[in-house]
Amino acid sequence: MNTIESQILCARLAGRLGVHPAAAESALLATLEHFRAQSHDPGVVWAGLTPDEYMEAALRAPRFRATLQASALVAGGREADARLSWEAFMQREMSDAKRAHQAVPPTVLMGNPGAIRRIGRRLGLSDEQTDQLVADIVLTLATGYPFRAHHQRHLSLADILTQVTAEDLTELLQHAALSATGRDEEAAAMLRRIQRAGR
Repeated sequence: MNTIESQILCARLAGRLGVHPAAAESALLATLEHFRAQSHDPGVVWAGLTPDEYMEAALRAPRFRATLQASALVAGGREADARLSWEAFMQREMSDAKRAHQAVPPTVLMGNPGAIRRIGRRLGLSDEQTDQLVADIVLTLATGYPFRAHHQRHLSLADILTQVTAEDLTELLQHAALSATGRDEEAAAMLRRIQRAGR
């Protein structure tokens, strides 16, 4: 993002939110730094993306705009508004993910609740646990746009969900179950194994 683009973005942000231009500038710098740090995540490398390619995708995504807006409100001393803004974004994101999941045909695994629950039971999960973990997995896949490999960038979330195999779902459920029970080190080790196997 060049200087002129940054200035235009800050001016629009300040005008739309009613915050001081300095708050908008501070928020933009903080948000860019946040996404730059993410651009060096191992998941980005695993997807075959350079940090610059990650940033190009991230800057166009709704999550960047939502993060920037919440950050500007915080910088402007409006923490309650920032929290409401972020919560509204998360609600929209969850609703979009749920709609995409509901659009998956029942002829494929992620459109077949019975098949999903059978995999969960084999892992020792109750049907309720599986349903919640699958909802979390779908949201994670929805927000994982920066980590999609080049050959998947054009796919919608529903398209990606149709490609999830029983083996994929088993691994995703195991990882999500470890994370949900606070076994973060085991979850991280499993994620590394999944990423290595996907190369």
